[in-house]
Amino acid sequence: MNNPITCYYSISDYGDKNMLIPMKVDYGVRILVYLASFPHESVVKATEISKNRHIPEKFLFQISNDLIDKKLIKSMRGPNGGYSLARNASDITVADVVESLDKSMAPVACLDDSATCQISGNCAQQNMWSDVEQILITKLEMISIKDLADKEKVVIDAVNLGN
Repeated sequence: MNNPITCYYSISDYGDKNMLIPMKVDYGVRILVYLASFPHESVVKATEISKNRHIPEKFLFQISNDLIDKKLIKSMRGPNGGYSLARNASDITVADVVESLDKSMAPVACLDDSATCQISGNCAQQNMWSDVEQILITKLEMISIKDLADKEKVVIDAVNLGN
């Protein structure tokens, strides 16, 4: 399915401002949602994913390797090669993508490495940020790639009806 919608405001498109969601995770979700838009076990070429999801091929290959290592996608070689989901889209959560690509959703660096904070141990905010991270992870565990692909299909269908 060709996606006629362009995502103008990606999670990672906000310049030099600190973002909660790393670009690597954003791209990983884009890859998986695109693969989920095809029938299960369909093989999709990397160039098609790159073009339709606005992911530079260099990053697509790097991210895909991590997704393959974590058994979220499969790679097929050869002239008809490409990528496919390794599991049902309903069995892959956004939290799985985060764990595969970034390992952390910490909104502040000190949660991952207290040495980065000059006031670590004396900071009233650290527990709050830890709670925020846990709430985010819990929410992402509830959202499957299938959920996102289904929502995207509704949006695409609505746009196509308007044309």
